[in-house]
Order: sequence, then structure tokens, then C-alpha cells
Amino acid sequence: MKVGLIGLPTSGKTTVLNATSGGSAEVRNFAAVADTSANFAVVSVPDERQDWLREHYKPKKNVPATIELVDVAGMSSGGAKKEELSPQLLSNLRQVDALVNVIRAFENESVPHPSGAIDPLRDAQNLELELILADLSVVEKRLAKIDQEILRKKGTDKSKAEEEKDLLSRFNDHLSSEKALRTFELTADEMQSIRGYTFLSQKPLMIVANISESDLEKEDLPVLAKLSEWAKSTGTLMISFCAKVEMEIAQLNNNDPNEAKEFMDALGIKEASRDKVIRAAYTLLKQIAFFTVGEDEVRAWTLTRDASAQEAAGKIHSDIARGFIRAEVAAYSAIHDHGGWNQAKDKGLVRLEGKEYKVQDGDCINFRFNI
Repeated sequence: MKVGLIGLPTSGKTTVLNATSGGSAEVRNFAAVADTSANFAVVSVPDERQDWLREHYKPKKNVPATIELVDVAGMSSGGAKKEELSPQLLSNLRQVDALVNVIRAFENESVPHPSGAIDPLRDAQNLELELILADLSVVEKRLAKIDQEILRKKGTDKSKAEEEKDLLSRFNDHLSSEKALRTFELTADEMQSIRGYTFLSQKPLMIVANISESDLEKEDLPVLAKLSEWAKSTGTLMISFCAKVEMEIAQLNNNDPNEAKEFMDALGIKEASRDKVIRAAYTLLKQIAFFTVGEDEVRAWTLTRDASAQEAAGKIHSDIARGFIRAEVAAYSAIHDHGGWNQAKDKGLVRLEGKEYKVQDGDCINFRFNI
């Protein structure tokens, strides 16, 4: 799972990256036009279920699921229209599964907002527009060339090109109305046909509102009122925290978890930003976790909700999916409550499932296969 952090300059994207990963990437004010670099971090997904399985099996190897975060340069308002977004920035974003729009909701006179005033709703809408305009540019360039291709093609290839033109023309109208492609309904076949485009405004999007330390214990912040209302009206997932404080907590936790816990308690913070962001990312991308367990290894795997047992097998190795016979499945709760796999099996709680079985969050699975 790969998540891209976007936002205007001074929004605090890199601080959010450090807060989520416990890293120490340089926090600075850099704009997309001047800087094409990006920060990367791989974050282990915390899961109490895996913690218990590790303690129970004491495996030689324990492998948690991970999320990769990509923090790109600030996207200045109007950059896409002026074609000032760097190819490297766009390339980095096209490779992610979802986008996190970091919105500044804090005052800091020493770091002025590029627009002169704090307005979270304006910033969220401006960043959404940047994604839309970047996609519109791609669509317009493709439409400018596709007629010549249609003239050269014949038969099935020509029909496919004509269907592509029709779909892109509808995209063009939708984007020209300043609507994101994630709000455009597509059939399964249409979705498959445009996979290669990796449109930015089609990617799932969530908002992280970066609030000030003085607002930590407040509820229903006035500065976020309009943004919250807009997020609800558009079905956009939104969370908020003070990235500066959370970065300090994450870095404290690297050295002394107890001290980090005391710091959180003193500030009234019940949940670390890492957990908030990861849980929200799983929700946004409709992901679940399943486990493979044993004395050699306990490992968590990330899987799309409602995926089949055969698809889960393919996450481990394509040969297992190809030679799939059966899946032995026990819910984590059954293993936990009865003290292990064999005990759960004695209670009749280990089942044999076929390739079409829909894997559930927390399933522990042993795959039978033959190749």
C-alpha cells in the first residue's frame, strides 16, 4: 500500500510524514517549481492481534504489514494550469494508491501562509482543482492525437480506440466542470481500459487537517467548520491532529516509549497520529489484514476487502494461487480465545474453504496447494 502526501507549501506535509513514520526528514518550505525531490518512509502497521500471535508462537521471524509514504514538494496553487508541476512530482503521485491532502489549520507568524491567510476550505478546494487540471491536461493531449491513430487502425483495434476517445471525451467534460474523476461512475470494463492513465483525481483522497498545539483539547474547531462540512458533503474522509506535537511524540517513542506515553497523557492525546493515519488509509482503500502463522514466521498481509482466498494466496506467491486446493481458515479470535490453532481446531473452529471464500479481517490462513 502506497500513500502520497500532498499539500500547499507550509502545510506541514513533511512534519506529518515524520509524525507518522517516526523519521527525521528535513522540514522546510519547498515549492514544486523549484524542487522535484521527495521524501519516502516505510511504516510498519501496528496490530495488537499480530503482537499476540508473535508472543504466542515466538517465531523465528515476525513480519508486520507496511505502508509506504511519499511526501512530494508543495503544490503551489495554479501550478497545474501553468504546467509548473514537475514531471518527477507527477510521476511519484501517479504511482501511489491514495492521496492525503495535508491542510494547514494553524497560525505561525514566522511561517506565513502562501495565500496570506489561513483558510482550510479554500486550500482543500485549490488542491483538488490542481489534481483535476493535471488530469485535464493529460486528457486533452491524448484527445489531440487519438483521431490520427483511429484513422490508421482497423477492426478490433480501431473499435477500442474509438471507445477510448468516447470515454476520454466524457472525462474532458467532467473535468472541465471542475469535478474530480473519482466522482465519475465507471463500469468494470471502462475501469480496466483506463488503468494505464493513473489519473490523480481518480485516486481515493483523504484530508489531514494540521491544527495548532493550542487547539489540541478543543472540539468542533471554528477554523475547521467549513472544511468539515465540505468533507462530509463530498464523502471525503478527514482526520485532524497537530503534526508538530505528533512528530515530537513519534521521535520520543523511538527512544523511550514510556516517556512518549507520559507526554501524550499530559496533552490529552489518546491515539498517536500514526495509528490514525494508518487506520484511515485502510478504510479509504478498503483494506483488511490476514495472517499466516507458525513457529517459523508470523506475517501480516494486506488484502482488499471481499477478496477471495485464491487472491489472498496470490499475495503470498503466484504459485500458491495457481496450485490452490483449499484454505484452512481460523478467525484470530478463535485462536486467541482458545490458546492456539490446534485448540481452535479441536473446537471445530478451523474450517476448510474453497478458492471463492471471501477472506475476513483477522483470518489466520494455511493454504494447501499443488503445482
